[in-house]
Amino acid sequence: MPILTPRDIIADIAKLNTNQVYDYFSKKSQLRIVRVTKPNGPIEFVRWKMGQMPSTGQTEVISADQLEIAASIFSTRPNYPVHLDTLFAAGGNTRSALETLLAHTPRFFICKPERTNPYTGDVLEGRRLKHIMWCPSDTHNQGETKEKPYEQVITRFELGVDFGSIDITRKMLSEEFKSIEVKRTHTQMQIALIEIGKAFDLLTWVATNDRPIPIKNTRLGNLEGVIKSLDNVSMFYDPSMKETASLIDCIWFTQDGKRMPTVFEVEHSTGVMSGLERMLNFKNTMSFVTDFVIVAPDNLKDKVVKEANKQHFRVLNAKFLPYSTVQVLYGLIRKYALSSVINYEFLKPFMEKIV
Repeated sequence: MPILTPRDIIADIAKLNTNQVYDYFSKKSQLRIVRVTKPNGPIEFVRWKMGQMPSTGQTEVISADQLEIAASIFSTRPNYPVHLDTLFAAGGNTRSALETLLAHTPRFFICKPERTNPYTGDVLEGRRLKHIMWCPSDTHNQGETKEKPYEQVITRFELGVDFGSIDITRKMLSEEFKSIEVKRTHTQMQIALIEIGKAFDLLTWVATNDRPIPIKNTRLGNLEGVIKSLDNVSMFYDPSMKETASLIDCIWFTQDGKRMPTVFEVEHSTGVMSGLERMLNFKNTMSFVTDFVIVAPDNLKDKVVKEANKQHFRVLNAKFLPYSTVQVLYGLIRKYALSSVINYEFLKPFMEKIV
């Protein structure tokens, strides 16, 4: 299988003319390359809206980390559509700039395939989103873009990963979880957050009621990187903090237990409110700063935003992290040991502030 590296991406983008203006595929914006740093990045650029005067302000940067992730994804799926909005959680100007620059190099093509919902398998009629493909055996002219048809129906996720066996039984279900599949998906997200936390050199607390779930030859609460007891967390000096924290789906802590970067609630189609309530109860017991993040299916973003914007939840300053991004990050860490190139700040662009 052909391999694409950040060095390859940089080499091709470096051949683009720094004096030329490049149109975004949407025709709504334009950019100009300022500097390409060889061999692995970053890339500096300026952008502006179509019809306005070219920007002379501060440059923006496509980081070496972003190039590393993009190269890894494209290498796993040559000739396959990748949705960069999903890969980088709609990560703003740098995501669309990277897409634009890639599309102007010879081996990247734009396409608009049909997609299926990953949870139901239904085809998303009339919702053909712009994707980009790396086609190592096909080329077009340097400095131009070309659209290429893709006839197969794809799923929302660009990177399939194996979470291993998760033995969910009906006895484990509750009012919040109506089916085994919903509970299994919830557990998969917890496993992914544990692995991503490990890549950031963080420990993870997992909700007390989820810890006994059988995972492969062990249990969720016994996975490497999971905190065994909140009694070991020095910052939890009050019993009420431990009690409310024990019900939170996942909490990240630094290795010394003195900082708590992120509190996660994993939600689904019948949830959202319950997770916000648990996080609010937890926040009311503490005085230190942390990020509160709702992890939910991509199509629930509007619902999450609506609920999180209710007056009594605004104090959480909540963020949204889609299932698809969690799965992509988990897959990359598992397949490519990307912990060598990422840290906690790397995650911030993937978490979208919603209130």
